[in-house]
Amino acid sequence: MTQNIKHLKNNFGFTLVEVLIAALIITAGLIAYIMTSGNVVGQNTQSKKESIATTLAQDKMESIRNTALTVSLTDADTLDSPAESSGVWTANTGGEVVDEEGDTGNADSIYTRTWTITTDATLTNFYSASVTVLWDGNKTVTLDTLISQ
Repeated sequence: MTQNIKHLKNNFGFTLVEVLIAALIITAGLIAYIMTSGNVVGQNTQSKKESIATTLAQDKMESIRNTALTVSLTDADTLDSPAESSGVWTANTGGEVVDEEGDTGNADSIYTRTWTITTDATLTNFYSASVTVLWDGNKTVTLDTLISQ
């Protein structure tokens, strides 16, 4: 009988307090993991939107450069988001609302693209071109370049 009692006293294992502490530590780790995963997903979404905005700005800048090969940029100076048609520049006030493919008039159009073309004050026959893409109400990407003619 004393041997059975001695066997019970030397029983090794976890107490209820130890199990609860382990469960608390595991729960805290899982919560931290979930919070970090949510943050990473949100950052990936913003990074994707910024990459698209940069591409949209680059596309418009290339369009301006290509137009400058055949049409004088002089009349585009000081116009709001100037557009060229048959050698005539007109203002496109407020720019254009585009989707991630650069198409206008779609329900997925969340980007607003505006641009300016101004005569450079210091260099002869140079124009400053600037393209800005806005999304989510307050996030922007702006590209600037000089174009010679």
